[in-house]
Amino acid sequence: MVPCQTHVLLKWQEHFNSSWAAEDSVQTARRHGAAGLYNKLLYNKEVVTLAQPIQELVGPRLPDFECESSASAEKEEYLSSLLHSQRWLAHRMLTQTSYTLGLHHRLVVLQRIYYALHSKYHDKFRVQLPSQSTDSGTECGQIEPASEPCLPGGTSKIKSGTDVLIEMGVRTGLSLLFSLLQQNWRYAASVHPESVLCNDVLATASSVLASLPPLSLANENKIPSVGLDCLAQVADFLKKTSVSMGSGGADPTGRRLALELLLGLAMQRGSLKFLLEWVEVALAASMSSSTSSLSSSSSLSSQQSAGVGFDVIHQTLLQMRQYSGFRGDAVNTQVLKKDVDGLCRLSQAALCLFEEICNLASYCLCSCSTDAAAPGTESDTVMVYVWGSNSSHQLAEGTLEKILLPKLTQGFSDAQ
Repeated sequence: MVPCQTHVLLKWQEHFNSSWAAEDSVQTARRHGAAGLYNKLLYNKEVVTLAQPIQELVGPRLPDFECESSASAEKEEYLSSLLHSQRWLAHRMLTQTSYTLGLHHRLVVLQRIYYALHSKYHDKFRVQLPSQSTDSGTECGQIEPASEPCLPGGTSKIKSGTDVLIEMGVRTGLSLLFSLLQQNWRYAASVHPESVLCNDVLATASSVLASLPPLSLANENKIPSVGLDCLAQVADFLKKTSVSMGSGGADPTGRRLALELLLGLAMQRGSLKFLLEWVEVALAASMSSSTSSLSSSSSLSSQQSAGVGFDVIHQTLLQMRQYSGFRGDAVNTQVLKKDVDGLCRLSQAALCLFEEICNLASYCLCSCSTDAAAPGTESDTVMVYVWGSNSSHQLAEGTLEKILLPKLTQGFSDAQ
């Protein structure tokens, strides 16, 4: 007998939202497609199967008939108990059919995709809602507010004394850490080249970052303001470390580790802005290394400073294709090449990453556009949909109500 799977607990994980937002909901139209996506939820522990409720299967107890006939109330109670038991058995059998399980898989997967799209594009409109449970035992994760409450007039919430102390401690701690790292690099360059402890710190940070689930820092609405400030300070320090040359800066290994850590942060934040910033920093570091090599007699140091781990770049490109929903064949004119040390040139890594971004942008543009019809036909007409806030008549729909779902507008009849 197939076990019933309609009694489940839904626990949506925020770091999987981008992956689910890229899934094609048309796959749920077929039973094997819905089952595959449902197995993905089970694998990621976003759906937890609950134990079946224990029910009495012995049925109602017969009344004690004696010489005289039983009262009509006893007969009614007996018949009612029989009907209730039969209904429960029929319901339990129906929940074990393949049709019911397939429908359950479709509903849960569509609910997960909707939640991912809602979290990705409508975080600003999210409100606090209590968790709800259905008759089948499913529960939806609690939706938390997207931003901090504001005071009248649009100003942000006043920070408490505890928040100020925490922010001060974090800022001073980061400043102390950065100063110690720079001091250790200077000390190692002038006295003991083998005592470079800061490289171990950067390597440990990179390994910890790589162990996190993908896109753990993508939803900035879930990160407090202190955390965002820390990420900004760390990114600025890594940028300066990657580009800085000379006796006061990091050694070639330190610059390489700083670049790899900066790339890991950009991938975890999952934003085009940070990936493009890394491309800019990598090109600047490559140019700085080339300039220093012209005035330096040692070419080995310049080659090391201009390199980045081949495995790091290769894994980054694979993750970009995987978590963006890219299903086509990668067509890249730039080919990564690694040297004997397992490194590739910074300029080449930057160009490969930039080309991958362009390929993904082209793929998203093609997937979002509709099938082009022959010019001059009726299906070539452009239709404009509007949705979102309408508090200032910005949608030109005649009302001030917020439009939650895309609505066909008549105000753009000749749009191109």
